[in-house]
Amino acid sequence: MRIISGAFRGRRLATVRGDVRPTGDRLRETLFDVIGSAVAGSVWLDAFAGSGAIGLEAISRGASFVIFNDTSRDAIRLIEKNLEICGVQGEYRIEQKDVFSLLRSLKPPAPDFIYFDPPYEFGRYDKLLRKAVDFGAVGPRAVVILESFKKATVEPPETLETVKEVRSGDSCLRFYRRKTG
Repeated sequence: MRIISGAFRGRRLATVRGDVRPTGDRLRETLFDVIGSAVAGSVWLDAFAGSGAIGLEAISRGASFVIFNDTSRDAIRLIEKNLEICGVQGEYRIEQKDVFSLLRSLKPPAPDFIYFDPPYEFGRYDKLLRKAVDFGAVGPRAVVILESFKKATVEPPETLETVKEVRSGDSCLRFYRRKTG
């Protein structure tokens, strides 16, 4: 696994073996192709960070700040190692919380992009999206991105609208925004 573009382009990231499904290079490239230049200067929440590849790709492409979160201490150590590999200084915060506790306690800066990549067996996508809105994590211009198994059924809350869906391999990226008006 490597950083695809930006300041850290080509850097190989440390990964773990076992029951971890990192977002592959091709899907990350697709994700950032959809977002385009909006990543520059943005704030990200990588809520199920794992190796930190999504947040690191965002920083590499010009994001100003990333909040990395994972419940696993091993994942936190891996994120720290990958931040070191890329030489990232001060453009991040690391949390080790259950995602719902994280959303409830989220402190500024407010994210422009919220990236959810829970384990495929997570199954609580609807609750995750609803709580992100209910706890105030989704600002008026924020984009929520959910990576899930392509056959997963997701019913976002009425306050969110689906902006785009992209399928790649066994994965699906769903992009949501708050409804206006």
